[in-house]
Amino acid sequence: MSDTPTETASVTFERGYERLQEIATRLNEDDVTVSEMCDLFAEGKGLEQALIQYLDTQQARVQAIESGEGVRAFTITGATSEPSALQAQRSASVSKDIPVDTADFVPASVGAAAADDDIPF
Repeated sequence: MSDTPTETASVTFERGYERLQEIATRLNEDDVTVSEMCDLFAEGKGLEQALIQYLDTQQARVQAIESGEGVRAFTITGATSEPSALQAQRSASVSKDIPVDTADFVPASVGAAAADDDIPF
């Protein structure tokens, strides 16, 4: 086939997906010629391959992040520079004055099944 494209086009994921939807809509119309249909199919197939590759890369990235790879390290420090004995005294005082219900710390989704399309972040 002599009509093979020789250059790679750059597109964002969002624009590529939008264009793929446009192609699908056009292919379902009655007035599409066979030649246009083949051109659109070729463009759509190229977009499909690029979009799948991008999603696979992003899925691998999310999995790496979930396992702790490539995340920024943080150190938690005290809120003030008070001596530790004074901090302990304040903590003891505050915890006696404020009732804490452990139910406040239970995520709302406990017991609910996660949907298939839930994003992990």
